[in-house]
Amino acid sequence: MIRSTNILAGFCVVLFVVLLPRPATSDHDLDLEYAEHQPLATESMLLDITRVGNTLVAVGERGHVVTSTDGVNWVQAEIVPTRSTLTSVFSTGGRLWAGGHDAVIITSGDKGKTWTRQFYDTHRQQAVMDIFFTDEDNGIAIGSYGLYLRTGDGGHTWFEATVDEEIDYHLNSVLHFGDGKWLIAGEAGYSYRSYDNGESWEPMDMPYQGSMWGALKTSGNCALFYGLRGHVMESCDFGTSWAELDTGTESSISGAAEYDGIILFAANSGTLLSREDKGPFEIHHHSSGVDFAAIISMGDGNFVLVGEDGPYPYPEDVNRDDGHE
Repeated sequence: MIRSTNILAGFCVVLFVVLLPRPATSDHDLDLEYAEHQPLATESMLLDITRVGNTLVAVGERGHVVTSTDGVNWVQAEIVPTRSTLTSVFSTGGRLWAGGHDAVIITSGDKGKTWTRQFYDTHRQQAVMDIFFTDEDNGIAIGSYGLYLRTGDGGHTWFEATVDEEIDYHLNSVLHFGDGKWLIAGEAGYSYRSYDNGESWEPMDMPYQGSMWGALKTSGNCALFYGLRGHVMESCDFGTSWAELDTGTESSISGAAEYDGIILFAANSGTLLSREDKGPFEIHHHSSGVDFAAIISMGDGNFVLVGEDGPYPYPEDVNRDDGHE
């Protein structure tokens, strides 16, 4: 069976190994490698972005982490204890976590300048695709081939759990709705919800049987799942019912962010989609033409996109020192 791929799922995983729960690996392991400092790291492929305080933090290939305080000028992190591709980054309080290939999970307490490794297991041949913490102690990580890890001590120890005992499709994005309620957007039409803080999960009946690569919780407390071939689905009753939305494009969508009632979706080949107050989608084209992976709102009507060749501002009226616009 051929599985769908995108810039976020650009990993080659050939085996699924079930392991017993185990504590995190140590930074003193002999296999510890550090991301190399490279002059073009800020123009490399970046796969996710978040904010901690006034600092933007983006992660990507070869363990690259780059930071910015204005979304225009970026610098590479000083110490990152992995060369594995990083696919997800999350922040709460003053702490950051990032995860990626080889089931690696790293953390930072200084706005992304320096990091320590909490978990790493090349034998799994699985990638962390999303991380979410409800506070600085309790979090989950999900990923390829059914990867599901949980922690209650800020990631010092991670233990394996199961979302679906029958299948091991990729779990791509997770949303938290409070009161123990979670949603997971997954591969091949398999998506899940939990009412008991992730202790157990049930599959949802989805209108589209393709892969959902991302998810967004809106200001109206609705869930938007998006992914393959421009498909977007919306639920405003915690996954009991879903409506498939007409986006007007077949460009696969990998990221979404909201500001003041406007949701901007980032897709392939420079395609951007906007939707205001549940109205129709409008299609826009970024001059870069790159495949985007993620997007974040700057809180003032401006957005920052990441994907091929690093970060890009949107709208495109801000110049970068390296020549990108």
